[in-house]
Amino acid sequence: MNYGRPAPDYNIVVDVDDDEPTLEFQDFASTNAQRGRMNSSGMATGPAAATTAAPPYQPPGQGEAPSGGYSVWRTEYWAQYFNVDSSDVVQRSFLAVVPKDSFLDVYNTNPDLWGTFWIPTSVIFAMFVTASLSQSIAVALAGQKREYDFSMLSFAVFTIYTYVLAIGTFVYLATKYFGSQPGLMECFSVYGYAMAVWIPISVLCVLPFDWFRWVMVAVGFASSGFFIMRSVNQIVSRSNGKLHKGIIPLLLVAHALLVVVFKFRFFSYSVSSVPAPTPAPGK
Repeated sequence: MNYGRPAPDYNIVVDVDDDEPTLEFQDFASTNAQRGRMNSSGMATGPAAATTAAPPYQPPGQGEAPSGGYSVWRTEYWAQYFNVDSSDVVQRSFLAVVPKDSFLDVYNTNPDLWGTFWIPTSVIFAMFVTASLSQSIAVALAGQKREYDFSMLSFAVFTIYTYVLAIGTFVYLATKYFGSQPGLMECFSVYGYAMAVWIPISVLCVLPFDWFRWVMVAVGFASSGFFIMRSVNQIVSRSNGKLHKGIIPLLLVAHALLVVVFKFRFFSYSVSSVPAPTPAPGK
């Protein structure tokens, strides 16, 4: 071995390929802030939690019934408002006549148009039949021939449907403007079910005693008026004082005018009011 000979020089060349992937470092702190993380209570936090949070709870009656994703032009949309049976309608009609509990609290659990439509329709039929029957009895007792007045039927249709739809729409628009968050079907239901008391009153007013009919009309005015004022006041109270209470007297006046029309158009007849038959000439 030659120990005095110098060691040869070596050159090491490293070929680095630029196409190979390089190492990247990720900031997990910012990633967790974007994706959200679990806190000690097991609830998600961060921006992602805000996008997946449940919608706020909406109390019953502050809006329309859920449409179930159906368009208003679909039959399925309106079918949900007829998803009631006779026991539901009877219960709600009873609360309209004897308001011991809140009608709207019961109604808003399952809104319906069945009673809202059929109760005013039944009142129209009841008033026409009972008024025609009573006048027929009065004319028969006076010894005259009775001819049915079908204009009374068309008058009842126009008066009752106009009252329910027009005043119900007015209540909806007025309370909506002042932030009470009413439901249109809810407002219609108040005035539709308020007509329930006039069905038994129409039957009782067949009796030929004018003082008794005045008492029955007063009872009907007080019962239906109290129900309307109580229900509308419950809707108005959602505005937290933004809606002036002046709407209540206006509705009371409108209801009083309707009752006056009922009295003098359908419940104003007696035997004495029937004119005596005119004797034939030469007798």
